[in-house]
Amino acid sequence: MKLKWKIITIGLLMLGMIVVLNMVRHLVFERQQRAQEVRQEISQFSAGEQTVKGPFLVLPLTETTSKLVEQTTPQGKISAWEDSTSSRNIIISPEQFSAKGQLAVESLKRGIFEAPIYRSDLILSGRFAVAPLNSYEQHPGSSREKISSRWGKPYLVLSLSDVRGIQNMGGTLAADTLNFEPGTAQSAIGASTAHTAEDSTAAVAAPASGLGNGVHAMVTLPDNAQSLDFKLNLKLSGTTQLLIEPVGKESHVALAGNWPHPSFSGNFAPIERSVTAQGFSARWQTSQLATGGAQTSKCSSSECSSASLGLRLVDPVDRYVLNERTIKYAELFVLVIFGAVFLMALMRRIEIHPVQYALVGAALALFFLLTLSLSEHLGFAKAYWSAAAASVLLLGYYVSFVLAAWQRGVGFAVVLTALYGLLYGILQSEDMALLMGSITLFALLSCVMVLTRKMDWQALRPASAETSA
Repeated sequence: MKLKWKIITIGLLMLGMIVVLNMVRHLVFERQQRAQEVRQEISQFSAGEQTVKGPFLVLPLTETTSKLVEQTTPQGKISAWEDSTSSRNIIISPEQFSAKGQLAVESLKRGIFEAPIYRSDLILSGRFAVAPLNSYEQHPGSSREKISSRWGKPYLVLSLSDVRGIQNMGGTLAADTLNFEPGTAQSAIGASTAHTAEDSTAAVAAPASGLGNGVHAMVTLPDNAQSLDFKLNLKLSGTTQLLIEPVGKESHVALAGNWPHPSFSGNFAPIERSVTAQGFSARWQTSQLATGGAQTSKCSSSECSSASLGLRLVDPVDRYVLNERTIKYAELFVLVIFGAVFLMALMRRIEIHPVQYALVGAALALFFLLTLSLSEHLGFAKAYWSAAAASVLLLGYYVSFVLAAWQRGVGFAVVLTALYGLLYGILQSEDMALLMGSITLFALLSCVMVLTRKMDWQALRPASAETSA
């Protein structure tokens, strides 16, 4: 077969290999999606990712405004009072806020898939600074306006992403025991509604759009209270992530647990952290200058992002992530192997049939498929090297016959083993992947140039027909 047809045939085989490798890549994506679905299923019957927001002290206030207006009647102009009623919630964030938590983490399995779940013991404590109630009331703007205020029953509210994770909860406010009930009651952060006198004199604020799900407890404020100390004990379970919003003017958060691979997430990095094989501990400290203070509680998820801090339980050896990274190098890997076989055949003047190239390519594609399937049962490292060993033995044995010498098959197996080892090293060193890959390509190109430095490429071209003199 002429050299140009050999190159064209190998190029077509490479295009076919790209199609096959894309099928394997799609399978990796499908299995990754299935693993994510299982994690969601696990969270559906246990509890999902948790975000703790609060506590907040809510003071319901209903105000009736009477305005003296002039009305035109058949008898002439007369003055009359026109009433309107509006309701709003005064939301008080803690002056000081502290959260301490201990997490016990375990992996919950469903089939071959698993997800980390945690059970946490949280202690939320701090102090509210309460101003005199009349300071929150509106005052008439003129003599033609009167405002009467009526205060409702105050309550404490705590927002949670998934209330199914509440295993136990209790606490105190100003030494009074709190009895929590489901829901965030009427705590619409920053919300108010206006009603005329014909509507209802018992109008309340709109449902809670800013806090979402959670719990609340009715409280009794002491007379002339300036500050109220609180302490909440919360046993909370969840999946994968725990976030706490620093709602105080000064906030201190400390979390610890037995998971050795935490990823600290949210808007703030911990000021102290310790991660060992036995677990982790971290501590955060924020102020209202960084968080915006109580303003963080006045945002719904559709309007703005609240400040938060916490951690995510990650798997550093996620088999699907590693398989995804492995398949990224598939086309380059196949190109190198095809080039090595082509070069050895060219140097030894050996004819290799396209079917033989196709079989070598199929064996390489099966390496990536074997790695994926075995990693779901053995772990990625064992799966990778098991698939690599099978690929090296098969290709070394086959190439020894293709190249008509067992020594060449052994040499090919050694080169293939080195490439598998190099690829594994690149996968384990994500930060150095680009550097290692660049050096490898340069080294391979250098080897090709050295091996072919004395080759007469012109001699490989077919001789032109001689013309008669």
